[in-house]
Amino acid sequence: MAQSPPPRYSFAELIEELREAAEEIAPELNGIRAEETLEGESAQMIEEMADALKRIANGAPRPQELARAALEGKAPLKPIGSPKNTVVKLQKPRR
Repeated sequence: MAQSPPPRYSFAELIEELREAAEEIAPELNGIRAEETLEGESAQMIEEMADALKRIANGAPRPQELARAALEGKAPLKPIGSPKNTVVKLQKPRR
């Protein structure tokens, strides 16, 4: 009897796993942010492609343009995780 293959990860699961891996490895890479790692960029690329495919599947106009934009991968990298060294100052209004 043939075994069935194990279930595949969903887009969301893959993205989450890659982002977690990026956050784990980034502290070991001097000055490289999590979103700049191979795992971080891969997570964003998968997210962008999944979004484009969903929009195309839902009948978005100009599907070829959506596909081209996703394949180019030129969107700015989105930060991963929460900011660690952020200082927020409350400004008082001048009188």
